[in-house]
Amino acid sequence: MSSKTDRSSGIAGRFRGAASRFGGTAINGLSTVTGPLNRALQPLANIYNWSLGRYFGEMNGLQFLVLFGSLLALLTIPFWGNYTLVQATWMACIWGIFAMSWDIQSGYTGYISFGHSVLSGGAGYTTAMLIHNVNPEMPMLITIPVSILAALVIGLAIALPSLRLSGPYFSLITFVAVLIFSRVINPLSEYTGGELGISGVEAVYSTDPVMRTYVFMIPMLVIAAALLVVARSNIGLVLLAIRENESAVEAAGINATKFKIWSFVLSSIPMGIGGVLLAHRIGTVDPDTFIAVHNSIEMIAMAVVGGMSSILGPLGGAFLIIMLEDVVLGGFESEIKWSILWVIVLLILVFARQGLFRKLWYGLERLGGDRR
Repeated sequence: MSSKTDRSSGIAGRFRGAASRFGGTAINGLSTVTGPLNRALQPLANIYNWSLGRYFGEMNGLQFLVLFGSLLALLTIPFWGNYTLVQATWMACIWGIFAMSWDIQSGYTGYISFGHSVLSGGAGYTTAMLIHNVNPEMPMLITIPVSILAALVIGLAIALPSLRLSGPYFSLITFVAVLIFSRVINPLSEYTGGELGISGVEAVYSTDPVMRTYVFMIPMLVIAAALLVVARSNIGLVLLAIRENESAVEAAGINATKFKIWSFVLSSIPMGIGGVLLAHRIGTVDPDTFIAVHNSIEMIAMAVVGGMSSILGPLGGAFLIIMLEDVVLGGFESEIKWSILWVIVLLILVFARQGLFRKLWYGLERLGGDRR
C-alpha cells in the first residue's frame, strides 16, 4: 500500500516539476519580448513609485502600462464606447464599489458575509423613502449623507452582536440579517412600497451620458484609492493578521474585535454610496434588486474571481462579470446567459484560485516587477 502511495507521490511530483519547468520556460521566452517594453516604461513607473508608490504599491513598467492603460480606457469610454458598453460601465462602477466594500471586510478578515446587500439596500431604501415619503424635491446633499448613515447604522447593528462569532456562525448571522430585512419590507409597505418597491427615484444629477458616466466612475475611483491606502496601512495589516491567526493577534495585545468592527465601518460607508448610486441608476428600489441574497453572492463571486484581499482584484472582477453579463452575453436568454456566466466563473475559480487579476498581476511581476 505504501509503495503505491510513494509511486503516486513520485509521479505527482515529477508532473508538478515538469509543469513548473514548462511555465518557467514560457515566462522566460515571453520575457525576451516584453523585457524591452518593460525597460522602456520603467522610468515612468519609477516616477509613480517615487511619488505614490508608498500609498498604493510599487510596480514595474509592464504593471504600470496595464494599470494606467486600463484607467485611461475607462476614463475615455464615453467617447469611444457604444451606448450598451457605456450603460454596462455604469453598473460595473456600482458593483465594483460593492465588491471592494465586501473585500475590505470579508476578504481581509476572513469573516465571510452573506449579508452585504442589506447595507446597500438600507441606503437605497433610505434615499427612496426620503424622496417618496418626505419631499420629492429633497436635494441629494441631504439624501446621500442620511442614506450612508443608514448603511453605517445597519452595518454596526450586524457587526456588534456577530463579530464575536466566527466561521459559519458569523456567516449565518449575516445571512439571517438579509432574511429579516426582506421580511420587514411588506409589513411596512406604506413606507417601503412592499414587493413592488418605490419608483420615481429620478437621476436628478444629469441626463447627459458623459456626465452620468463620471457620476458613477469618480466615486468608484475615490473609494478604490481610499480603500487601497487603508489596506496598505497598519489597519490593513492587522485585518490580514486576523484572517491568518486571530489568536496570535489577541496574544500580541491587539483588540481584534475592535479592528473587525472597523472593517465593517470601512465596508458600510462605500456600500451606502453604492446603494444610493444604484437607486438613482435604476429609478426603482425594490426587495429583489436591493435586498436579495443573490446580490451578496454576486459580490462574493466578483471578489473571488478578481482576487480577494487586494481591493483592485474585486474591482476587476466586477467589471469582468458585468461586461460578460450585459455586453458579451447580452443577446442570450436569461437562463442561458446565467448558465454560461457561472460556468465561466467556475472555470476561473478552478484555474486561477487566487483570482484572475491577481494571477495577471503576479505574472507581470514575474516578467520583471516587484510586488508590493
